[in-house]
Amino acid sequence: MRAFNENQESGSDKRSKHVVILPYFAQDEILRYQKTAQWLERNCDLQDRCEFLLAASPKASPSERLYESFSRIAPTRHFKCPSQVFGYPQGPTAMFWDCMDYISENYAGNGFSLWFESDMAFTKADWLDRIESDWYANEQTPILMGCYVPEVYKFRWLRPKKKVLDPHINGGACYSLDFAKKMPESARDGVFDMVVFDHANKLGRARATEQIAFSTLNRVRRDVMSDRSCVLHGFMQEKDAFVDRCVAPVSPKELRQRYLHPIHDQMELISRQISVCLFRNGRKAVLESMLLAKRKAQ
Repeated sequence: MRAFNENQESGSDKRSKHVVILPYFAQDEILRYQKTAQWLERNCDLQDRCEFLLAASPKASPSERLYESFSRIAPTRHFKCPSQVFGYPQGPTAMFWDCMDYISENYAGNGFSLWFESDMAFTKADWLDRIESDWYANEQTPILMGCYVPEVYKFRWLRPKKKVLDPHINGGACYSLDFAKKMPESARDGVFDMVVFDHANKLGRARATEQIAFSTLNRVRRDVMSDRSCVLHGFMQEKDAFVDRCVAPVSPKELRQRYLHPIHDQMELISRQISVCLFRNGRKAVLESMLLAKRKAQ
């Protein structure tokens, strides 16, 4: 670790529980969250420890199906994001700040809100214990904690490498309940996860955790069985396939073959190193370079 509704109470009723924010725009995201709800109901007891905030896009109707599913797990609230901002990345960024403002006005304490996107998945039944352990590890809790991404450079033949990403913590992360009040107005300009890290880091309250990690379709089953992380993010992966692979039970055959994981890891590393030389442009090049940079920084 590295430092760097059923319950529609009034706004004056502030709680210190943790909040899991589920932002959604369309039906495919709702269906993926349904799989998460089913996994949580089978594996976790969260009733008195957190709440779910179902954050609907300004263009989306609040999903009663989601509400019913998550209400069986823990207290759940609908929230219709009010900002009429659309498109990518402006729309998700506006929704993020709508949620942070709402949480800062309706919750209090030293807990966190987890911004949980539909291409993320819980993989350990004790995920909340694990994240809490890192969140409360020091006397002063962070205001931002998640998967740290170091500087990322693009490989270029016979030319100096080019920086394509600044250091930041990926947006699928934990934020203090008063996060909106801790950020200056300037932090709301630009893609939220690329902007807020610098401000949180200057306050000495940004923290990296391995409990939230990137994964890929090729290695997700290894990561599900690994003890390192409890929340996986399929960044730039096929979302439905990724979530399906995360929530599938581990089979006896998979357990027997765990001894092969180090070999597969080494083969993947070699393949990735070759890939960044062959695919020097586009999303694939950025993703492979980012995963290499993260591995080197560990």
